[in-house]
Amino acid sequence: MKTHKTTLKNTLPPDFNPANAGTPLLFDIETTGLTPDLSAIFMIGCGYIAGDRLEVIQWLSDSTELCGELEVLRAFSDWLESQETPDSSFRLITYNGHNFDLPFLQSRCDQCGILNPLSAAGLTKNAADLYRFVRNYKPLWPVPDLKLKSMASWLGGGAASAPEGRRLIRAYHDYIRTKDSKYLELLFLHNTQDLSSLNLIRILCNYSAFFNGAFRIAGTGVLKKDIFEFIITPEVCLPKSLSYEAFDFHMDMTPSEVRILAPVCQGKLRYYHEDFKNYVYLPEEDYVIPKSMASYIDRNHWIKTSRENCYTWFSLDHNFMNSTENQKNYLSMIFRLFGFSG
Repeated sequence: MKTHKTTLKNTLPPDFNPANAGTPLLFDIETTGLTPDLSAIFMIGCGYIAGDRLEVIQWLSDSTELCGELEVLRAFSDWLESQETPDSSFRLITYNGHNFDLPFLQSRCDQCGILNPLSAAGLTKNAADLYRFVRNYKPLWPVPDLKLKSMASWLGGGAASAPEGRRLIRAYHDYIRTKDSKYLELLFLHNTQDLSSLNLIRILCNYSAFFNGAFRIAGTGVLKKDIFEFIITPEVCLPKSLSYEAFDFHMDMTPSEVRILAPVCQGKLRYYHEDFKNYVYLPEEDYVIPKSMASYIDRNHWIKTSRENCYTWFSLDHNFMNSTENQKNYLSMIFRLFGFSG
């Protein structure tokens, strides 16, 4: 078995501290295939933050036999046990770990007849899978796919320079066959890049915090009589500029300011209701009423609602224009429509 340690610069802002983060334990495995019954773990890599540094430690099997995989698993387990109360100080961070890394690790531990080191340390209960977060905001990201390296590259991370997929597995078998250090370096480099990318994209969690209320309203006003503008100051670091449109609402985001444009009609704004199945839409009046009231109206004058037409209107009156709470509630409704809050 080979153990490799390296120190990288922590590229996240020093004040970045997402809720319930603890000390992040970045976790990534490399395997000889996608099916745990037919494949094995040949490398485990993890990283943790120490001040302005990202400390990376990796264990790689020198053998394709079961004993080599078992040695890696035990070395990782021993390292976890050597840390001070890991279940209270670490929070496990993965990318697609819930679908791949964690079940694969559990299956291989079962087949090797040992306890899962992560479960034994209490780290699987609150593990964060950043892929699930990224997938929930898919329409927001200007990337060709949701691969870890694509997300990291958009944020300014270095371009991948190590083999991936089948080429990585081939490099591992070439190392086992030749013990050539150049293959060993490529294997460690690939895993290190994954861990570095995983650390970098943690900052994307700030978008979730923003959409769930981490902002203050800096200004409001009516533009061109048919557009209402919200000027918002984020209370978290938003690393990149983004734009998004849906339901006639437009959003422009920069790291320092977010502008939301909402359509106005005759001095009124639309308020979209979440439970659209409990309403019916009146096309002639252009608003909805509760479904319980539909029996009092001619069936020819109402239709079923959808997310797009389940709204009522309210006036831009004193109660709205002078109430930060009402304005934030309206913004929360917009973010809910976008699918970005909650």
